[in-house]
Amino acid sequence: MSPARPFALRLFVPSGLPEGMRIVEKTNWSGIGYVIPRSQLKEITQRPEAGRPGVYVLTGPDPEDGGADLAYIGEADPLGRRLEQHQAKEFWTTAYAFTSKDGYLNKAHAQHLEARLIGLAQAAKRCRLENMVQGHAVNLAEMDRAEAEGFLEEVLLCCPVLGLRAFEQPPTFPAINPSNLFFLRGPDAEGRGYESPNGFTVLKGAKGRRDFTASSPDALMRTREQLIRQGVLSKQDNQVELLQDYEFKSPSQAAGLLLARSANGRLEWKDAAAITLKEHQERAAAAASAIADP
Repeated sequence: MSPARPFALRLFVPSGLPEGMRIVEKTNWSGIGYVIPRSQLKEITQRPEAGRPGVYVLTGPDPEDGGADLAYIGEADPLGRRLEQHQAKEFWTTAYAFTSKDGYLNKAHAQHLEARLIGLAQAAKRCRLENMVQGHAVNLAEMDRAEAEGFLEEVLLCCPVLGLRAFEQPPTFPAINPSNLFFLRGPDAEGRGYESPNGFTVLKGAKGRRDFTASSPDALMRTREQLIRQGVLSKQDNQVELLQDYEFKSPSQAAGLLLARSANGRLEWKDAAAITLKEHQERAAAAASAIADP
């Protein structure tokens, strides 16, 4: 994997209203993106770009689990008309749409992008997919495939910045410094993990207690059931097992799902010397303060 490089995004709000549609452009990219609140859908359908091929993601709270997200990934030509048709879908609150500024993106490119994004979302398992059709297999010429994959790389850089995290996977374990690992142990539970940009990542193979305590929050239990449905967790005889590296929203959520009870993750996760995550964070904050105010 090539090292991360700095990049710049430009956001433009044509309506002048903070809650309106945002137009996204990236340096040295011929693509263009849109973040569209459902109530502002007409803002994109009235633009000339809405008549071009493109790919889109609809997101909203999962009615089966209010703490998780539901997503629908699609492609269209023209883009705007398809988005209008999706007003019949009740769940979504925000649409993310991507097309090209110069019109080079065609229908086959969009179909390839749809299939790739669906595959990435299925692998990441950060949300439940509402898609009934799992994308179209497209045989692209070598040059067209390279163009589509280049477009996809740029889309995937933009998405997390825009708040769309459906396609992200945590770094693989060999890339993690062992000194940054924390450990959790409890009755029928054990795991290894590390602080990651958007929460706390637990490594594949972690084991959790199967049965929750009576006082466990309903939201925690619903989240575990959702992860089991998505194939992130698997039920064993008296445990659950994590089937892939997975980034949880917080150290406490990660600890609670493994210990099957309410848990303060900052105290439950400890390094190899039994120093808590809380103490590590406090030391880091003190060191940063000392540098800022010598």
